[in-house]
Amino acid sequence: MLGGNIQDIQERLENDIMALNQMNAMRFVTPFKPIVVEKITQLSEAADIIEKWLKVQTLWTNLVSVFTGGDIAKQMPVESKKFKGIDKAWLKIMERANEQKNVIACCQNDILRNSLPEL
Repeated sequence: MLGGNIQDIQERLENDIMALNQMNAMRFVTPFKPIVVEKITQLSEAADIIEKWLKVQTLWTNLVSVFTGGDIAKQMPVESKKFKGIDKAWLKIMERANEQKNVIACCQNDILRNSLPEL
């Protein structure tokens, strides 16, 4: 669930991916193999998105105070305008994440998936 400790979420994802990989290696998985492979893919994508998300969050946190006011924003109007667009996109992503209470479903959001690399 969102709102929990992010390290706990990441650890849970890693553990679940490992468990699914172990199941996938068993010979008795044959009837369920497509489902297992799909779940491994979903969880791996969610883990990757969370890593990107944390990088963007760190960068955003460092830059928000610089570009939301003060002398630097006035001295760098082009960069300040660019950051305002990024800030708007980031806040939209965070609002949607807050609405979605499931980590996997949240990470499958196309807007999140497509926006993070750009941000």
